[in-house]
Amino acid sequence: MTFFHLELFAISLFLSFVFTRYIRNWATSQGLVSAPAQGRHLHRTPLPRLGGVAIFLAFVTSLVIGLLLNYRFPRLGLPASTLLTILLPGTLIFLLGVYDDLRGVGPYFKFTVQALAAAMLFAGGLRILDLPMLFGDQHLPWWIGLPLTILWVLAITNAFNLIDGLDGLAAGSALFSTIVVFAAALFTQSGLVSAMAVALAGAILGFLRFNFNPATIFLGDCGSLFIGFMLSALALQGAQKAPTIIAVAIPVVSCGLPILETALSILRRFISGRPVFTADR
Repeated sequence: MTFFHLELFAISLFLSFVFTRYIRNWATSQGLVSAPAQGRHLHRTPLPRLGGVAIFLAFVTSLVIGLLLNYRFPRLGLPASTLLTILLPGTLIFLLGVYDDLRGVGPYFKFTVQALAAAMLFAGGLRILDLPMLFGDQHLPWWIGLPLTILWVLAITNAFNLIDGLDGLAAGSALFSTIVVFAAALFTQSGLVSAMAVALAGAILGFLRFNFNPATIFLGDCGSLFIGFMLSALALQGAQKAPTIIAVAIPVVSCGLPILETALSILRRFISGRPVFTADR
């Protein structure tokens, strides 16, 4: 870890703490809250649900500040276009989550937008067919790689959304996954991935201060969907230059916890007869 990483982490952590406090108070004053003991959360008082806005703003702002202060991104080992390849569809997912938190959207519309964002990653070069993790070092044709890429992104994105029901569960799992991605990126010398991962970790940690039990603000779909998408994208990008074994380990280890939590959540819903695509309570 370099001073640049510490700088990004500190900036993101501070901004997330400040933004979360402000958004919590603003959302409460505007009535943008979850009703007590309804939906996905168990709580006795109305609580705001737009915590993901603070994470998104802290993450993006810290990257911009780091770029302006250090002029480092051109020397991080990846072109700036890769940053946009991840951020643009990530922003689309964030906006989808905001709209869902404010207005509500159906699952089919959600999956369509998420598939579009995953296709944007594929078009930008983040493709499972380019990863040495299937069938040795053979490259898969695009018509196999595209659906596999979309499936991976949708699975991880919605995994975090499904476990966002208990105080600190989704954000805590995301923090662990982000740290794993960051450590793997340092090992493989994937500079841009390590920078984005440490900025995301700071943003999540700043938010967690307000999300641990008893929570005073929730991630909302804008937070859980954005975090899940970013981790799926960073895991893909982090595995691009890695040796075969590491390329396999990065996605599995980093996202193994939310995948396990999701599998258990789906099993609990199935046993209790509840809809599968609802968050845990």
